[in-house]
Amino acid sequence: MIASLLAAAAVSIVPTPTSQPAVTQIRDTQPQIAEAMLSCMIRRDGGLTACSVQSEFPADMGVGKAAVSMASQFQVDLMGPDGKSRAGSFIDVPVRIRIR
Repeated sequence: MIASLLAAAAVSIVPTPTSQPAVTQIRDTQPQIAEAMLSCMIRRDGGLTACSVQSEFPADMGVGKAAVSMASQFQVDLMGPDGKSRAGSFIDVPVRIRIR
């Protein structure tokens, strides 16, 4: 009986190797930069409204749409370099997004 237990313990199941080794994908660790240029109107409180996408890169990632959805949270200085209020005027707003 002890001999049969030793014989059973000596038998082990080893998986058979596959014909192709497993492929491990390594994720790119460098962040990608996505950019959009918006044109937005400045409200009286310094917030932005009526934003539209002027350009975006890369074009297939939807970064322009994402930038427009975030633009309502942006604040700008109401006074322009000339000392006059910029409320009601349009400005270009560059947006850069790091994607990991």
